[in-house]
Amino acid sequence: MSEVKGKSITKEMWEDIEAEMSGSYVSVEFSYKGHEVTVQRVRCSESRTSLQVYIDGAVKGEWVSFSHEGNDGVSDKAPDILKDVWCRKTKAKYDAKFKASVTKIWGKREVKRRYPDLEAKHVFYLPNFSKASVLCRQFKKLKGIELKRAMFLDIEEKAL
Repeated sequence: MSEVKGKSITKEMWEDIEAEMSGSYVSVEFSYKGHEVTVQRVRCSESRTSLQVYIDGAVKGEWVSFSHEGNDGVSDKAPDILKDVWCRKTKAKYDAKFKASVTKIWGKREVKRRYPDLEAKHVFYLPNFSKASVLCRQFKKLKGIELKRAMFLDIEEKAL
């Protein structure tokens, strides 16, 4: 695989990166804020795959923490770029059926008094992305990200 050092990513390169990540075999490396970010396609189940993001070659369970409110599920041991490169997910604290039933029973005002956190959401980060377009859309927003290695770079060099 070819290596590119210190090159900013152009719009055409993002299209090539997205096309490559849509394939069945993916191994693309980026450099971001002094960390090596690797994207690989992994199997989630027998028939389902996803793109997994590794920071410095690892995904560690100690990076995730739900002990404190307001920390977005990220522990102090996590790299500072985790929120930038992992997929942000949210889940409502109470489901729609519960909200509707308590509102019907007590009315809007009483529900707000009894459940002040009725509309609260749990926020957490996962290293998996379902589609290449979602991952590329998030990575395009990162300032200073550099492409280190990709398969399409080898193909371009052989053509020259």
